[in-house]
Amino acid sequence: MLIRLANSADAPRLRELAEITFRDTYTIYNTSENMEKHVAKNFSLQQIDTELQDSANQYIVCENEDNLISFVKLVKNHSTKGLVEEKVVEIERIYVRKEFHGQQLGRKLIDFCTDWAKKQGFVVIWLGVWEHNPNAIKFYEKMGYVRFGEHTFLLGDDVQTDYLMKKYIR
Repeated sequence: MLIRLANSADAPRLRELAEITFRDTYTIYNTSENMEKHVAKNFSLQQIDTELQDSANQYIVCENEDNLISFVKLVKNHSTKGLVEEKVVEIERIYVRKEFHGQQLGRKLIDFCTDWAKKQGFVVIWLGVWEHNPNAIKFYEKMGYVRFGEHTFLLGDDVQTDYLMKKYIR
């Protein structure tokens, strides 16, 4: 398996992976209407391609042969309420294909992101995690992240709460 920075050629496979992994994770918790709205807005090929070309974003992918199996979307210098540090990077998305769960890919991706962020001069990595996802919360805590607040997340028309977690990397 290879973890690397994504490029614009990855857009079609990344779009497919983003939709599959998001649906696998959240379909059982949300209405089909809200899922369709969210997927249409955030995971179209045009949206993914636009994000890949925007220097504020950095996608990281993990591939096995020619198949993308997991990814992270980072947003550079994107701060939120409760963060006063100047150099922050957000982990906006991190997903692994369900057939690869349990293989430590999340840990490897977080480690890769941390190393990348340090080299880029960032001081804090932060993320939002859905309040009803105890496994993810526990994972981030094991990775050294601490809760510092919460914010709302709109999935379709449904207002949900994400816990905000951060980790100092300098």
